[in-house]
Order: sequence, then C-alpha cells, then structure tokens
Amino acid sequence: MKANYSYIYLAFFLLLNIFNFVDRNLLIAFAPQIKSEFNLTNVQWGLLTGVYFLFFYSVFGILMGVLGDKFSRMKIAAAGVFLWSLMTALTGVAKNFSHLIVARALIGVGESALTPNAISMLSDLFNQNKRGTASAIYYLGIPLGVGFGMLIAAFFGPVFGWRAVFITLGLIGMGLGIVTYFLFEPKRGQLDVSFDEDNKSASIRDIISMTKHALYNSKCLTFAIIGSIFLHIPLGAGNFEVLWAVNERGFTASAYNFLFGIFFILGGTVGAVLGGVLSDRLSHYFKGGVMTFLVISYLLLTPLTISYRFISPDTNFFYLTLFFVSFNVTFFYGPVFASVQELTPVKVRSTMVAVWILGVNIIGMGVGSFFTGYLVDYVFNDFSSPYTLSLISIGLTSILAIICYYIASLSYTEDIERVNKS
Repeated sequence: MKANYSYIYLAFFLLLNIFNFVDRNLLIAFAPQIKSEFNLTNVQWGLLTGVYFLFFYSVFGILMGVLGDKFSRMKIAAAGVFLWSLMTALTGVAKNFSHLIVARALIGVGESALTPNAISMLSDLFNQNKRGTASAIYYLGIPLGVGFGMLIAAFFGPVFGWRAVFITLGLIGMGLGIVTYFLFEPKRGQLDVSFDEDNKSASIRDIISMTKHALYNSKCLTFAIIGSIFLHIPLGAGNFEVLWAVNERGFTASAYNFLFGIFFILGGTVGAVLGGVLSDRLSHYFKGGVMTFLVISYLLLTPLTISYRFISPDTNFFYLTLFFVSFNVTFFYGPVFASVQELTPVKVRSTMVAVWILGVNIIGMGVGSFFTGYLVDYVFNDFSSPYTLSLISIGLTSILAIICYYIASLSYTEDIERVNKS
C-alpha cells in the first residue's frame, strides 16, 4: 500500500480512537450529575466507570484479537465501533443503575475490537522505524478524545443535558462504524521480511499457543506488560478526577471540564507525539532500547504528576503540573506499543495487543478505579480531603512501573534479536 494511503488510514483510525475515548469518558465528565441523579456511592461509581466496563473490554479484547489474527480485522473493528456507539446512545435513555451497567459492559465489548486490530493493521502500513510514531499518532485519540469529551460536556451539557449528548454522539459513531465496514484491509505482514507469506493463516489454537510462547520466552515483553499494568492503576483512579476537583478544589463541573479538556488536548497531544518521535529517534542510543528510554522519562515525570494533588489552584504551578499530568498519560503509548509489536511474532500481534489491554485494564485501571472509591468511602472518609489522599496513594504505584521497565530493559536487545530470527 502506498505511503499516502498509509497516512489516510492512520488518520481514520485516529478519528475512530477519538470517538472511542469521547464515548468512554463522557460518563466521567458528567460524574456529578449522573452520580447525583442515580444516587450512587463512590464504590458504585468506581465499579461502573472501572470494573464493569473494563472487565468486558479486556476479556472480549482477547477474543477480538484472536479473531483479528484469523479473520478480517477491518470488519471486526467496524462491528465494534457500531456496537459501542449504539450503547452510548442507549446510555442516554438509561432509567436506573442496572441500565447503566448493561450499557457500559456492552460499550466495553464494542471498544475492545478497535485497538488490537487497528494497531495490527498499522504494523502492516508502517516500517519498523516508523511504528512508534504511528502508534503515538493513533494514541492521540486519548488526549483528543478525553479533551473533546470534557469540552463537549462543558459547553453542551448545561444547555442540552447529559442524556442528549450521549444520544447524539452515539448516532454519529454508528455512522462511522458503517463507513469502517467498507474499507479495504492492508495485507498482513507486508512490511516484515521474516513473515511467511505462504503460511499466514494460523488456527486459533496455534495463535493462542504462539502468544503463550512469545510471553514465556521474552522477559522484556512480560515485564513491559507488567510495567504498563502498574502505570495504569493511577489512570483508573482518574475516574474520580472531576469529583475531586468539584469536592476538594472548588471548581464547578463545567469549569473543570473546560480547564481539563483544554490542558488534556494540549499536554496529552504533546506527550503522545513526543513519546513516539523521541523513542524512535533516541532509543537506539540506549542498551535497553525503548525500555531504558521509558525508565529515564518516568523518573523525571512521576514526581511532577504526584505533586499536582498537593498544589492549590490559586497558583501558576498548579496549571504547569496539570499540563504534565496530561503529558504523562499519553507519553508512553507510542514507545510501549512499538516495543510490544517488535517483540511479538507477526501472526499474533492483534492477540498480543489484546493481552496487553487485558492486563492494563482489568488489573491496572480496574484496581485503580475500585480501590480509589473504596479508599474515599472507607479509609479516608473521616479526613478533610479523602479524594486527594486516595488519589495520591494510588498514584505512588507508578514507581513500580519504573522498576518493571528497568527489568525489561535488561533483555530488550536479546529478545528483539530472537524475534527477528524466528
């Protein structure tokens, strides 16, 4: 496929990922309204925004990855876009907590189909030395999706109400799902010289077996995934971000959605782009490659992101740290996904991304979301700032991610060479 078509596909996958994160984070943006309307506890909120969604998103992600390695990745992605958008629209007519649970669970099923298959197709569209950048651009969907979702809530929520916003965005997404279905799919493994063109269709049993073998034989790959899990625990705690700002920092929901939306678009975009570009250009200078690059980066970023919770909104330093919080959220996606793809055989790349998604969501974000709610309701509930103390406690798990990335760096070069020879 010609290079210009590669970038057109990348732009379209980015658009889908933006809608992915707009729909995923609308609930968080409207947290005060929805939590109040349905009379939810913090634990229930953590379960709704974290566990229920993430369980189905992660478990079905494995299935979507395996199916993507066996069948049409584009059509599987299209079905996912249509399903999650339909459920987003139906969230807008929910009557009780149970309705919200069902809608969030099925949104998780739908969204699980996109990233494993999109990342796999991007590996067929871009050479190895451009995959970090391509993955980073794809993951601009996080800052742009979260940011635009916050801005949509800030501008349209007070005028039309949260239900109308959900319904409208869901209908637009269903249209995108139909468009996706009719796109052509790039040839699998076309840019990988080691790929066996004559034997590219593996059975589902073989796909599962090769995935297990890749994890067992690559300490770097295993610890890269574990490190990402620890890095996602604080991200799961982010489901309480708006509640923290409203209850303990004096913001209105609309004001903080606007502020966070702007900063997340700016900081998150810069973080995603720099993470991918710098890892592509600098990682070869380090013995541990991408993993060493991530260790150095997060030794610098982690103190800034934790200090954000201590700072008063009346100071300029608050806004500086908010920028780096947004920057931090997206910085690692390009480097990590590029390394996961490099450390994984071509035939099981969709499945391996799904394994990564399973770990970072169920164990990472699920733990972060649930335990933040638990800490607020039962551990720090008698303190004056329970949200702040809970978010700081959860944020410290980032230190464990740095340790895991360091361990991964020790075998990075050896494991890459083993994959290239296989």
